[in-house]
Amino acid sequence: MANRAEELFDKLQDAAAIRELIGQSEDLHFDCKEWPNDNDAQKVFAKAACGLTNAEGGVIVIGMKARSRGKDEPDLVEAAVPVGDTAAVKSRVLDLVGQLVEPGIEGVRASEIDEPTGSRTGFVVVYIPPSEGHPRRSRKDWKFYLRIGSGTFPMEYFQIEERFGERPVPKLELHLEEKVDYSPSTHQPARCFVLALRNAGRGIAKFPSIRFKYACGLMCDDYGIDGNGGVGLPRRASEPEWVVFRGGIDDVIYPEEVRQITRLWQEGSNIGPDGNPYSVTYPARGGRLSQWDLKAVRFECEISCEGAPTATAEKLIEENIAVRPLKR
Repeated sequence: MANRAEELFDKLQDAAAIRELIGQSEDLHFDCKEWPNDNDAQKVFAKAACGLTNAEGGVIVIGMKARSRGKDEPDLVEAAVPVGDTAAVKSRVLDLVGQLVEPGIEGVRASEIDEPTGSRTGFVVVYIPPSEGHPRRSRKDWKFYLRIGSGTFPMEYFQIEERFGERPVPKLELHLEEKVDYSPSTHQPARCFVLALRNAGRGIAKFPSIRFKYACGLMCDDYGIDGNGGVGLPRRASEPEWVVFRGGIDDVIYPEEVRQITRLWQEGSNIGPDGNPYSVTYPARGGRLSQWDLKAVRFECEISCEGAPTATAEKLIEENIAVRPLKR
């Protein structure tokens, strides 16, 4: 699941999209900079990168000018000031972030966005991911910074103390694997999904949980994940419209582990738009074939665990038309 900073980085991949920022305010995830001389660049970008990574991550757009609107007002993007050589600026910024931020930030990305004139002038967009665990500081002035609203400020002592006491954070993500199979109840073509959770964080996910609504059109397999009724997390009693799987004190998901929970089924239909069954064909080698429609499904769920906020996730499962043998 992409965070807002990643979505913003992906959006700002052409010059037109960047110029549309003019007139907008900087915010928690967005900071724009003019390209300064190299000495100033060291301080400016070490501070900006530390502030973003110690908060929720964000994007630095180089080649845009912002002006202050006074105390308690976010800076306003005023004009484009393209850099002269996007490749050189990108290389230098990545070097500065790598050399002047301690400890290093994993997952930094940068893009060169050239103007449509064919020259090397343009913009550089830098994605700074959030960092878990201990806070990062600038080696230029040895300060810890934090992005708050649209500003970057030195961290207070209590903020630094709290961060050094933090443990790595778990991050559970939806993992839904699809395959076409035969329904265990009707023995006709159906779509099977393996419902699982993946821990993409660095901390252990305790009391993991996932819940979704019956109305999505997917049914839980009575035979569980192993064919013998076993499930990866216990299924809990809940309101009639919800299906809930929630782990107890002994159910943990380790970093990078994919915990398979159960199988879900979507029954196929061989009834055409006219209300009649699709025609049956008889191939040369024998048997009977028929078309089966597997409708599109929007699977939405809520995922939670101890130490992380509840997150929503969804996956759009496209329509599938299958031609399969009819079982007698």
